[in-house]
Amino acid sequence: MTGADAPAPETPPGGRRRARRRAITLESGAPDRAAAWYRQALGLTDADPLLTAGGVELRFTLGTADTPTTVEPARIILNFHVDDIRAAEARLVALEAVWARELERTRWGIIGTVLDLDGNYIQIVEPAPESPACLQRKEEHR
Repeated sequence: MTGADAPAPETPPGGRRRARRRAITLESGAPDRAAAWYRQALGLTDADPLLTAGGVELRFTLGTADTPTTVEPARIILNFHVDDIRAAEARLVALEAVWARELERTRWGIIGTVLDLDGNYIQIVEPAPESPACLQRKEEHR
Protein backbone atom coordinates (compact mmCIF):
# COMPACT_ATOMS: atom_id res chain seq x y z
CA MET A 1 0.00 0.00 0.00
CA THR A 2 1.43 3.41 -0.90
CA GLY A 3 1.09 6.53 1.20
CA ALA A 4 -1.59 7.75 -1.22
CA ASP A 5 -3.58 4.56 -0.64
CA ALA A 6 -3.35 4.67 3.15
CA PRO A 7 -6.65 5.41 4.87
CA ALA A 8 -6.92 8.73 6.67
CA PRO A 9 -6.60 8.33 10.44
CA GLU A 10 -9.86 8.53 12.29
CA THR A 11 -10.59 11.49 14.50
CA PRO A 12 -10.83 10.42 18.15
CA PRO A 13 -14.45 10.28 19.38
CA GLY A 14 -15.53 13.69 20.66
CA GLY A 15 -12.18 15.22 19.79
CA ARG A 16 -10.21 16.93 17.13
CA ARG A 17 -6.97 15.80 15.59
CA ARG A 18 -4.11 17.93 16.79
CA ALA A 19 -0.96 18.86 14.99
CA ARG A 20 2.02 17.01 16.34
CA ARG A 21 5.67 17.93 16.32
CA ARG A 22 7.64 15.25 14.50
CA ALA A 23 10.97 16.87 13.63
CA ILE A 24 13.09 19.94 14.16
CA THR A 25 15.59 20.88 11.48
CA LEU A 26 18.64 22.90 12.47
CA GLU A 27 21.00 24.46 9.96
CA SER A 28 24.67 24.12 10.76
CA GLY A 29 27.98 24.88 9.11
CA ALA A 30 29.01 21.36 10.19
CA PRO A 31 25.92 19.12 10.53
CA ASP A 32 27.81 15.98 11.59
CA ARG A 33 29.71 17.93 14.25
CA ALA A 34 26.45 19.52 15.47
CA ALA A 35 24.77 16.10 15.72
CA ALA A 36 27.76 14.75 17.66
CA TRP A 37 27.57 17.75 20.05
CA TYR A 38 23.84 17.17 20.73
CA ARG A 39 24.48 13.45 21.19
CA GLN A 40 27.16 14.16 23.83
CA ALA A 41 25.44 17.15 25.45
CA LEU A 42 22.12 15.40 25.95
CA GLY A 43 23.38 11.85 26.41
CA LEU A 44 21.53 10.63 23.30
CA THR A 45 22.38 7.15 22.05
CA ASP A 46 21.42 7.43 18.37
CA ALA A 47 24.26 6.26 16.11
CA ASP A 48 23.60 8.33 13.00
CA PRO A 49 23.27 12.10 12.47
CA LEU A 50 19.47 11.85 12.79
CA LEU A 51 18.78 12.03 16.52
CA THR A 52 15.59 11.44 18.47
CA ALA A 53 14.71 13.21 21.71
CA GLY A 54 11.31 12.79 23.32
CA GLY A 55 9.90 11.23 20.16
CA VAL A 56 10.94 14.23 18.05
CA GLU A 57 13.61 13.90 15.36
CA LEU A 58 16.48 16.37 15.38
CA ARG A 59 17.73 16.86 11.82
CA PHE A 60 20.88 18.75 10.92
CA THR A 61 21.33 20.26 7.49
CA LEU A 62 24.17 22.19 5.93
CA GLY A 63 23.50 25.88 6.49
CA THR A 64 23.17 28.27 3.60
CA ALA A 65 23.36 31.46 5.63
CA ASP A 66 26.44 33.67 5.39
CA THR A 67 26.67 34.11 9.15
CA PRO A 68 28.55 31.42 11.10
CA THR A 69 26.17 31.49 14.09
CA THR A 70 22.53 32.22 14.77
CA VAL A 71 21.82 35.95 14.61
CA GLU A 72 18.83 35.97 16.99
CA PRO A 73 19.18 32.87 19.18
CA ALA A 74 16.34 33.86 21.54
CA ARG A 75 13.76 33.61 18.75
CA ILE A 76 13.67 29.84 19.17
CA ILE A 77 14.70 28.02 22.33
CA LEU A 78 14.85 24.23 22.24
CA ASN A 79 13.79 22.77 25.59
CA PHE A 80 14.97 19.35 26.70
CA HIS A 81 13.65 17.76 29.88
CA VAL A 82 16.25 15.65 31.63
CA ASP A 83 16.01 13.25 34.55
CA ASP A 84 19.36 14.30 36.04
CA ILE A 85 20.24 17.93 35.39
CA ARG A 86 23.58 17.67 37.23
CA ALA A 87 24.70 14.91 34.83
CA ALA A 88 23.58 17.07 31.88
CA GLU A 89 25.46 20.02 33.37
CA ALA A 90 28.63 17.93 33.71
CA ARG A 91 28.43 16.86 30.06
CA LEU A 92 27.92 20.48 28.96
CA VAL A 93 30.82 21.71 31.09
CA ALA A 94 33.04 18.97 29.59
CA LEU A 95 32.02 20.22 26.13
CA GLU A 96 32.92 23.77 27.23
CA ALA A 97 29.41 24.96 26.44
CA VAL A 98 28.74 28.68 26.78
CA TRP A 99 26.07 29.28 29.42
CA ALA A 100 23.49 31.95 28.62
CA ARG A 101 21.72 31.13 31.90
CA GLU A 102 23.45 29.21 34.66
CA LEU A 103 21.43 26.47 36.34
CA GLU A 104 18.75 28.06 38.45
CA ARG A 105 16.16 26.54 40.73
CA THR A 106 12.68 27.89 40.03
CA ARG A 107 9.30 26.87 41.37
CA TRP A 108 8.89 24.72 38.23
CA GLY A 109 12.25 22.95 38.53
CA ILE A 110 15.90 23.52 37.69
CA ILE A 111 16.56 25.32 34.40
CA GLY A 112 19.70 26.30 32.52
CA THR A 113 20.42 27.55 29.00
CA VAL A 114 23.49 27.01 26.82
CA LEU A 115 24.48 27.88 23.28
CA ASP A 116 24.98 25.00 20.86
CA LEU A 117 27.86 25.10 18.36
CA ASP A 118 25.80 27.25 15.96
CA GLY A 119 24.67 29.73 18.62
CA ASN A 120 21.13 28.39 19.19
CA TYR A 121 19.69 28.51 22.71
CA ILE A 122 19.31 25.07 24.25
CA GLN A 123 17.46 24.96 27.55
CA ILE A 124 17.73 21.98 29.85
CA VAL A 125 15.02 21.47 32.45
CA GLU A 126 14.59 19.06 35.32
CA PRO A 127 10.97 19.61 36.33
CA ALA A 128 10.15 19.76 40.03
CA PRO A 129 7.76 17.10 41.32
CA GLU A 130 5.25 19.84 42.19
CA SER A 131 5.47 21.55 38.78
CA PRO A 132 2.36 21.73 36.58
CA ALA A 133 1.23 18.51 34.89
CA CYS A 134 2.21 19.87 31.46
CA LEU A 135 5.86 19.85 32.57
CA GLN A 136 5.59 16.32 33.96
CA ARG A 137 4.61 14.61 30.71
CA LYS A 138 6.65 11.58 29.95
CA GLU A 139 7.60 10.43 26.46
CA GLU A 140 4.89 7.77 26.45
CA HIS A 141 2.19 10.48 26.63
CA ARG A 142 2.98 11.87 23.17
